[in-house]
Amino acid sequence: LGATTTRIGMTTSVTPARGARCARGVSARALARADDARRATHARGAASNAMDKTRGETTTTTTTRRSGGRRRDARARASADDVEERVTSTRETTTGRFGNGNTTRRDALMAAASAAALRATGANAADDDARRLFEQRFPVLFKPFIGRGTRATVKRTIVPGQMWAFEQNIELGPLETTIRCVTCKLSNGSLWVHAPLAPTEEFFEFVESCGDGTSACVRYVVVPTYALEHKIFAKDALARWRGAKLYASPGQFTFPIRDVSDEIVFGKKVDFVLQGSDLDVRSPVAVPWKDEIEFETLEAGTFDVGSTKQTIYETAFFHKPSKTLIVTDALAQIPIDPPEANSVEKLLVVSQRSTADPVPEDTPEARRAGWEKTALLVSYFFPEHEELDPAAPGTVIWTDGWHDNFQALAGRLLVPPVVRTLLYAQNPNAVRRWVAAVSSRWDFERVVPAHWEAPLACSPGDFKRAFAFLDDDAIDAFPEGDLKRGLQPVADIVLKKK
Repeated sequence: LGATTTRIGMTTSVTPARGARCARGVSARALARADDARRATHARGAASNAMDKTRGETTTTTTTRRSGGRRRDARARASADDVEERVTSTRETTTGRFGNGNTTRRDALMAAASAAALRATGANAADDDARRLFEQRFPVLFKPFIGRGTRATVKRTIVPGQMWAFEQNIELGPLETTIRCVTCKLSNGSLWVHAPLAPTEEFFEFVESCGDGTSACVRYVVVPTYALEHKIFAKDALARWRGAKLYASPGQFTFPIRDVSDEIVFGKKVDFVLQGSDLDVRSPVAVPWKDEIEFETLEAGTFDVGSTKQTIYETAFFHKPSKTLIVTDALAQIPIDPPEANSVEKLLVVSQRSTADPVPEDTPEARRAGWEKTALLVSYFFPEHEELDPAAPGTVIWTDGWHDNFQALAGRLLVPPVVRTLLYAQNPNAVRRWVAAVSSRWDFERVVPAHWEAPLACSPGDFKRAFAFLDDDAIDAFPEGDLKRGLQPVADIVLKKK
């Protein structure tokens, strides 16, 4: 999603087309109604659950709390009419029995519990919304573009007592994908935070809960790459965690205004630039966590950004106690099944065969179709089977074959198409050296990327195999039709300029 602004700096030539295309045919009013309906379902389902518990029944709720986060269980939706009918029925039954002199204490308690559940649900929903608010200080492609927005955060335990992942969704029109922050607890009890997310109170509290629960427990904040979505909230994080030191990969830049100071971008000077490798660090004071977390920085490629040559870097980290590799964009695995955090309503919008069709009914098949098309759009920008309808100007259709192309992309560890095509093709020798260093130095058992699925089982051998295309581009090749309209023309321009 962020590739057009954060990876190639071609905001004016690529981004508007991508934004228009992926949002084409989507009704803003329909999405707004869908968001309202989802919030209403959440509140009503919680009220229904509370009422069922007062009756001594067992029920499945529409949302459950897992690891301090909230996830949608779409299989258990209580309708608004059902909730209202049940509340009304309870009240009417109780009133009737009072009138006949036949009421019981249990009836009265059930009615009171039902009313209290409705009041509590509204209060809890309002509290959740407040804890998910944030201000976006710099304009980016993702919702809310700039200004006030909301994002829910999910906390996942990677290694108990040592490592956690925090996930939010970034949105562009109807497209949603996961972005992830990793937090490690060091041996002295302090926290090391990789690529902070949108600065909601919920996110901050989740991170701090991995330590002693205070803001002082976060000692180190890491910006692992130049990519905007992974560094834009570092300033807010450092304003919260004022005692933390800042570590950043080389090559940080600003655009279109160049040479903006660290104080403006991050709120403070970078304490240490992650150049090369931890093996190059002579002073343990400079990187006090290097005995537990080692690093290797990749110099990926160079682009013209506003008529200035800009080299792109990404730093990988190895958490020694848990044998976990932490990367940002270098590796990914797109899940076969729709993620639980993705909006059902948006998946249904994207699932349409034609933008002229009505939004389909909510079925597992429709959700899966929406997810598969979302993955293709995010990965390729202009996938092969998304076409303009020759019989209906202004209408977009999906032709047969998109499911096979999704199957070729998903469910396997790979270098994402944008990264492979636009970045690593520029300087494959540098990538080879980095892959050799990572796979020979560290005996990792899993990898945690910043997007899509995580954690993933991964050995050094698995890691090397994901980069086999560096020696033979036919290995794990992506469908030619998916590349040719979006990524490949841009790559051809970039590589010819070099």
